[in-house]
Amino acid sequence: MSPGTPQTPTPFSAAAALSAARRLLQAGERDRAAAACRRILLDAPQQDEALHTLGLIALGDGQAAAAATLFGRAATARPDYAQAHANRAAALRRLDRNGESLAAIRRALALAPAEAALLHNLGAVERALGQTGNAIAAFRRLIRLEPGNGAALHALTDVLRTAGGLDDAIMASRALTALHPASAPVLGNLGILLQFQGQLDQAMGCYARALRVDPTYAEARSNLGLSQLLTGELAAGWVNHAARWNTTANAKARHTSPLPAWDGGPLPDKRLLVWGELGVGDEILLAGMIPDLATRGIGCVLETAPRLVPLFARSFPNVTVAPRGDPPHPATTQPDLGAQSALGDLGRWLRPNFSSFPRRSQYLVADPQRVAALRARYQAMAEGRRLVGISWHSANPNHRDFKSAPLPLWTPILTLPGLAFVDLQYGEHSADLEAVRREHGIPIIHDDAIDPMTDLDGFAAQVAALDLVISISNTTVHVAGALGVPVWTLLARRTGFLWCWFSEREDSPWYPSMRLYRQATADEWEPVFARVRKDLSATEAI
Repeated sequence: MSPGTPQTPTPFSAAAALSAARRLLQAGERDRAAAACRRILLDAPQQDEALHTLGLIALGDGQAAAAATLFGRAATARPDYAQAHANRAAALRRLDRNGESLAAIRRALALAPAEAALLHNLGAVERALGQTGNAIAAFRRLIRLEPGNGAALHALTDVLRTAGGLDDAIMASRALTALHPASAPVLGNLGILLQFQGQLDQAMGCYARALRVDPTYAEARSNLGLSQLLTGELAAGWVNHAARWNTTANAKARHTSPLPAWDGGPLPDKRLLVWGELGVGDEILLAGMIPDLATRGIGCVLETAPRLVPLFARSFPNVTVAPRGDPPHPATTQPDLGAQSALGDLGRWLRPNFSSFPRRSQYLVADPQRVAALRARYQAMAEGRRLVGISWHSANPNHRDFKSAPLPLWTPILTLPGLAFVDLQYGEHSADLEAVRREHGIPIIHDDAIDPMTDLDGFAAQVAALDLVISISNTTVHVAGALGVPVWTLLARRTGFLWCWFSEREDSPWYPSMRLYRQATADEWEPVFARVRKDLSATEAI
């Protein structure tokens, strides 16, 4: 061709442009890939592959709404485009539009019924929508298709556990362990399920295997410590449970004090900073060790939940009680502090065995004037009957489904003569009280002036005004036990992580005034209430 001769333009090829766009996307040149796709769409606005590729780029850029639209256009242009339906489902899920996501996944599965990723996403979305049975079926379908799919076994285990199917969850977890016998997290997770079921020896075996694989695996060591505490191996249990501070879940809860950790020894001319780390009930339980410090000649600053401050300050007059907050209370940074300890870590030094538990009748003191006023008011309402406080529900999301004993199950004891029942249940449960009153004619005293969520000191006075407390395991029983009020604690069989009640005991070394009534079979409360009714019927019971 001679100089000056005009060149014929290369005709535009959509196929070549699409191929180039894919190469550019793989190379990470997202903007150039997007430009190539948009050029294709100028000539062919419904070109499904170009629309799909643009959707992938948008999704990678965090533009989920735009991606969902582009994937939808691609699926409209080619209705049998399974990947477009699948990716639209993924984009919609990022937008929390789970109902639409589920419909898109089902469209994709109709076109590709054996696609493992689609089945996994189906289960995940159905679980997010609360369709637990469907989610379980989806994961099981996937496992039948791919028996070695570890992600599906893990997901099935988790959804079964949260749905209460503990036996089936353990079976799935064992199958996952067979696939990954040298995985510390897999072994540790099986241990957790076994511990929930009360199979403590097997659980500890799993934790030990996990630690042989990875001696630094803090979750397994911490849970091993909990199992040891449950079985009464207190000295080893406290040491191993201290590994909780190296777990992801607890790292942020650790106190930022620059003080050294207390080693259990004397602190000449110095005081100890003790800080709460758990829920209110746990802090009340563990505060039973605070008086032991005084017997060792150790002064103390106790940092705790703000609503516990009035009660603890009255009960421990020689202790500086400070509310937990940000910034820290000035009392927690005083120059005479020589060491620090979490409340839960005191046990290593103060409760190494059961003989180290003192038989204190109580260690908390309620406001005597409020106690007297409340008791007089309740006695007038009870007309000579004994005052029995009750609580039936746990708010703990990890335990409430099996710890709680719905109020209708209490009918055998609520119908006993000579007793007046007082509502100690925190939270809004007026419908429960009204149902019992309407169906059984049982009026339960409810005091609107007491709100344990905002006035824990008033709640302590309310508990102290009663003759007896009967409750499932929650903050109520800790308040009653610490005040020395007779308290009967109703324990579910699955108490594998409620270590403070230990295993198989009918008493509590923490609280001399407490009796423990345990389920013999998981989820069966009726025999428990039959025993409680028998004991309540005895005149010497209270």
